[in-house]
Amino acid sequence: MRQSGDQVQLSEEQKLFLGVVEQISRPLVTISRMSELALTSECTTTDQWQIVQSIINASLQLVESYSLNLRVRGKLTPLNLEPITVSALLYDTAERLNPFAKQYGVEIELEPGPRAQPVITDKVVLQSALESLGQVFVMAQAEVERHAYVRLGAHRSAHGVVAGYYTASSTLGVDSLRRAHAMQGTARQPFQQLVNGPAAGVFVAESLLQTLSVHLHVAKYHNMTGLATTLLPSQQLQLV
Repeated sequence: MRQSGDQVQLSEEQKLFLGVVEQISRPLVTISRMSELALTSECTTTDQWQIVQSIINASLQLVESYSLNLRVRGKLTPLNLEPITVSALLYDTAERLNPFAKQYGVEIELEPGPRAQPVITDKVVLQSALESLGQVFVMAQAEVERHAYVRLGAHRSAHGVVAGYYTASSTLGVDSLRRAHAMQGTARQPFQQLVNGPAAGVFVAESLLQTLSVHLHVAKYHNMTGLATTLLPSQQLQLV
């Protein structure tokens, strides 16, 4: 019989679910407190409602990304592989992320890079991954300094098109990414080098990228460090 002190091992999917639940519990507490204040106040300002709306939208995005990940992995939603332009996708992602970043006082600095040939991918899955990852970087920079910024960029490399998020203050490294994986599901702050809290968006993004047969990795660009993925140009990608 297992003793009460024994630690139950969680599966990778359970760890991911736990991170998402813990991540969205924080904004829900914030919304609850703001609702209580609204009930005791004579008026609620437009700014307050905008904050609530931003929090809700960010939480929904993370839940939707997690749901999409399950649907794709369970083959309930097939991948729709098509040629897309990375720069256009980054513009769309920045537009969707900007309202959330604004509430944290963080600027999204977009650097779509030189025009590159299209890549073959599922646009919805890739954008969901980038949005989930972007939320984490915004929260991380908001903790570091006021009037901070996050760079969302793409550039060519010898292996393909590298797209991801970068900051000047990040201390990320390959070892820190490895430790975060090891601590996922067992620590409340598995990615301390990046952000306080579960950092669920990182792991959701990583799982979504894996369905596209690409990976999340530590990347450096213009003296900045971040997390990115490398996408293969369409002419180099062989579909089996």
